Amino acid sequence: MQSVKPHLWMSLAWVALASAANAVAVTPVASAAPAVLADDAPSQALVDAAVQKACALLLSNQELYVPDPPVGVLPDDELTGWQAKEGGRLAGLRSASAGEGREWPYEGVYRVGPDGRIPPGYRVGGTAIVCEALFAAPGFDDARRQAVLRGVVFMLDMIADDPGLAARAQTAYDVRGWGQAYALSFFVRAGGQGLFAGDEQLATRVGEAIPELIGRLAAGQLKGGGWNYAGRSSSSPFMTGATLLALFSARAAGHDVDAGMVARALDALEAGRGASSAYAYSGSSGKRPEPMQGAAARSAMAELALFLGGRSDAERLAATVDGFLAEQNWQALLQRKSQQGTHKPPFGVAPYYFFFGHTYAAVAAEHLPEPSRAARRERMRVLLWRTLEQRGGWNDRVFPRTESYSTAMAVLALLAPRLPPQPRWQAAEPEAEAK
Repeated sequence: MQSVKPHLWMSLAWVALASAANAVAVTPVASAAPAVLADDAPSQALVDAAVQKACALLLSNQELYVPDPPVGVLPDDELTGWQAKEGGRLAGLRSASAGEGREWPYEGVYRVGPDGRIPPGYRVGGTAIVCEALFAAPGFDDARRQAVLRGVVFMLDMIADDPGLAARAQTAYDVRGWGQAYALSFFVRAGGQGLFAGDEQLATRVGEAIPELIGRLAAGQLKGGGWNYAGRSSSSPFMTGATLLALFSARAAGHDVDAGMVARALDALEAGRGASSAYAYSGSSGKRPEPMQGAAARSAMAELALFLGGRSDAERLAATVDGFLAEQNWQALLQRKSQQGTHKPPFGVAPYYFFFGHTYAAVAAEHLPEPSRAARRERMRVLLWRTLEQRGGWNDRVFPRTESYSTAMAVLALLAPRLPPQPRWQAAEPEAEAK
């Protein structure tokens, strides 16, 4: 594969950053060799070609979901065989429903119902993220458009009919908020960019769904101020940050969003920020400093939400972006990528936020001063190229189905320089709120 060698100054800078981005002294993981010195940075032409190949893969992955039993944790010597068998099963189902698929479910270990099906929050959330990537990528042709519109109708139907997406206070492990937040985000962006023009009925349904989703997110907000799919005790920076970005977009598009709800969520995020800009996994940062190796995938997202909410600055935001890009921290995340299980020592890293971290670090970098963006963009490409798979996609889980989510997140990270800026929070004028 033809590519361009990174500049030596840039390579040395990122090796140095592996230490500088960690205010907490932590022993490096065993595999954290400075591989950046040998990496190639893909050219823009290679990036563009990879995005197109990834979009073609996503189109082929759209499916008519048939509930299937969870796999559980397998012996390591059985995992590869199961993955090959499962990949073949999914390929057969997708081929049989080609042109009729409606969704891109996210698959994790969490299942619901007596038949152990993928929860609606994962099905809608995964579909919204893939729709976002397909819509944002250059070359939005009719095939992509029809696939995305089928996804939109699927999401609207689920939001209207599935009780697993209804308004509900968060009382236990429940991922409905993911689906609500990402559907809201996509509906606002796609509607604002004319996706539903010419289809009055669909535009009306989307327009009605947006305030409904805002209300459902309000119902799920924790008393502590943020959101957390894992329970009601304390807010999650992952989910709180993502939800706030969706609400900021909705407000910027002219929809009513309660300022008090946003302020409480921003307070919750601020409480989780450690002295080194590494965020606690949930709740407030404690007296013990949080190592950035364990926090790298969540900190840029949280800091971006605070930045756009008027609670941060470029210096803090840059610290979290560079915390993710630093070799030592990225290697700690890589150790858990595509592995079984959830949170494992030494840093409590779970595999499922690997590409989440790439996407939001890339998006956050685009809100830094222009002169500082180029080196960070190139570094992000280097990291994404390390994990690009032969099929043209990415996957941070053991489940073949989750290739769709991971690939969409990687595409959005690569497209970050071309995406519209995330809107800042704009509270309504006091006079308007009083009416």
